[in-house]
Amino acid sequence: MKTIGVITNFNKPNAADLLEKVVACAENIGFDVWVECSENVSSISCRCCEVSQFFEKTVEAVVVLGGDGTMLDTAHQLGINKLPMMGLNIGSLGYLTSVEDHQYEEALNHLYNGSFNVSYRTALSMKVIQQSGETHMQPDALNDAVISRGATGHAVKLELILDGLKVSRFLCDGIIVATPTGSTAYSLSAGGPIVMPDTPAFVVSLICPHSLTSRPLVLCDTTDILIRVIECSSPMLVSSDGRRNVLIEQGGTIEIKKSELTVPVVELHGYNPYGVLRHKLSWGGRGG
Repeated sequence: MKTIGVITNFNKPNAADLLEKVVACAENIGFDVWVECSENVSSISCRCCEVSQFFEKTVEAVVVLGGDGTMLDTAHQLGINKLPMMGLNIGSLGYLTSVEDHQYEEALNHLYNGSFNVSYRTALSMKVIQQSGETHMQPDALNDAVISRGATGHAVKLELILDGLKVSRFLCDGIIVATPTGSTAYSLSAGGPIVMPDTPAFVVSLICPHSLTSRPLVLCDTTDILIRVIECSSPMLVSSDGRRNVLIEQGGTIEIKKSELTVPVVELHGYNPYGVLRHKLSWGGRGG
């Protein structure tokens, strides 16, 4: 690998300093480096371009300086199934950004020498169909598709249908359909399970269900998921990774299935997802 792109979240503390170090280190190793255009890089001696031009510059991978949100933003900017992303964590959690910021030199050397793995993360394809028949395709989601009650303070009634079979109707504040990658995001906060990234599964979690018996559901990722809006006092919100909200009214449906595309994420050799659970999410028992 000879050419990389770099995307930085300058809202993070010390981001500009880290970018300067990363660019200098990468060029010293032998990389051609292209940095996303920004007023914050004017003082750094480097080549800049728009993210959309990374492909014209024959960029082979993208180094992301930020947190999990920056990784999601980058995935949506690049387009699903495009360039592999390696995240250097300068965020608060850093579950997707598997490399800590102080490891940048080691990580860049591994990237240059090709000593890394690529984890192809499952994405969701989502279609919103209004009762009128108007159809809108949402961007593919790396984390989750969320159908929520929106601005109203009232609960909504939703029906869940899997592979054409009716499951149940729920009085709740909404539904989350998460990929394995997204199982540690909103779905986890709603009581959903943690799913390892390479597991061929989806998680369906209810948001604040008005029931003591409703539990998250783990599905095979080949399942076709349909959610129908049975009752809502005002239009609901449908979002892809928390972005590009679309309104849906009573009588509308949301079709969700596994995308034909994937999101390539770079992991260094020896990456341990269970270690990430322990250190990032404080998951574990008291066994010592």
